[in-house]
Amino acid sequence: KYCGEWAVFYHSYSHAALIYEVQAAIASELFGFKSQYAPLPRLLMNEFYDTPDAASLIRRFDSEFAGSRRDHDANFRRVALSTMCSLSAKGPEMCLAKVFVSGYSCKDVPFRQILENLLQSCCFPEVAKLADGIVKCAERHGLDTSMFGGRACKSGLPGHALQIFIRRSLVDRLAYAAHPYGPVDEERMPLSSWLNGDNPCTRGQARVIAHPEHMMHSSNVRMYTASADRKFEQCRVAFQKELRELLTELKSPAAREQTVAGIYGGVLPPWWDANHRKTRA
Repeated sequence: KYCGEWAVFYHSYSHAALIYEVQAAIASELFGFKSQYAPLPRLLMNEFYDTPDAASLIRRFDSEFAGSRRDHDANFRRVALSTMCSLSAKGPEMCLAKVFVSGYSCKDVPFRQILENLLQSCCFPEVAKLADGIVKCAERHGLDTSMFGGRACKSGLPGHALQIFIRRSLVDRLAYAAHPYGPVDEERMPLSSWLNGDNPCTRGQARVIAHPEHMMHSSNVRMYTASADRKFEQCRVAFQKELRELLTELKSPAAREQTVAGIYGGVLPPWWDANHRKTRA
């Protein structure tokens, strides 16, 4: 259905799922993001002002990240996703088919603090209380919250996979071919040419700029998710509905405007109208 106009990437994750889901619920309430299909990996627009595309990310990698933690650097993680170029890719480093049930996740990430920081950036009051409510809601629907002060999922299968379709005309703007840990794989650059060619996709990583302005526009990017935990897979749409109900602060125009300004780093975008849910999807 999509292979002609779209290139596809696969992102494996586990503990970050709750953050992705909360961001999707906020984006659904404010911008009309279609959260029933997928979560939203990144939400805060201001984090992309200095790194809006793959070219700027590559420059930052070479100047800031290459000599230290590479793509494990927190500033890299804020804007980019590690992905594989095929569902059947067996490497390098990761095979999605093998890690799907457990999901890929770094252990040195303060997930609960990131959640609370997100809510604070969005100008929600009583952040800790709201975070507790979100964790309890997630537990009821089978999502693993063990890194947020909650419980592990009963199935012991916390993995998820995000399927990301990027319009082929935007591939080089939003992605680059990568070796493990983020260095550019020059042999597969430009990535669009490699993906459009007659090349095997059984091996190969990429880094994708998770810019919300593109991720929320279905004309640019389309996403779908799958979860190893059967309960959460079946309950995800209901979970999104409950999350949106928890975000009661977004019901008033003044609060919505304040949250949007927080997402954009203190400046309202010129198209914003607090009395209407602006569709960005």
